[in-house]
Amino acid sequence: MSTTDHRNAFYQSYDQAAQVVAAVTPADLARATPCPGWDVATLVSHMVGAAGRAAALGRGEQPVNEEFPSLELDEAAAALRRLAGEARAAWSESTALTRTVTMPWGETYDGSTLVDMYLTELAAHSWDLAVSTSGTGVLADDLAGPALEAARSMLKPEYRDAMGPGSPYGAEVGAPADATPWEAFAAFTGRTPRPAH
Repeated sequence: MSTTDHRNAFYQSYDQAAQVVAAVTPADLARATPCPGWDVATLVSHMVGAAGRAAALGRGEQPVNEEFPSLELDEAAAALRRLAGEARAAWSESTALTRTVTMPWGETYDGSTLVDMYLTELAAHSWDLAVSTSGTGVLADDLAGPALEAARSMLKPEYRDAMGPGSPYGAEVGAPADATPWEAFAAFTGRTPRPAH
């Protein structure tokens, strides 16, 4: 169990995801992303699906191992904002961080670890989407530090490349000496911290 309560950063990761998705244009949808085999359209739908799953977990619902449905771009940002409210309501209970859940792949996590897991996922995919479309300047500076702390807490070595190279997270890469907090986060989660444009 994490020793730090990252719920506020977790909620902020929803708001940031909605902001990054809102900047996506229809012309962006076929662009490649840092996620192996995923274009922008697939990534947007996955972000909304993951955000919904995280909110459902906070309500104590049993997760289902299924693919997230595709979503129209003009629905995605609003869906993330709605799910942000659901996540805040679901995870605000005093027992939320100590409750345990067995995930479809068989591992059991406490709520604190799940908060760290989905904070890391939403932050990483916001980076992926920003890199692919509007640029990382849209990312909130004050979220990168907590996101990296959460990633360091939950990201076990066996999670890296578990679903193939770079999926869900690749091997940690070196960050530039003058890396920004977001570049340090990207490097830890196996992404190119300063991609060429």
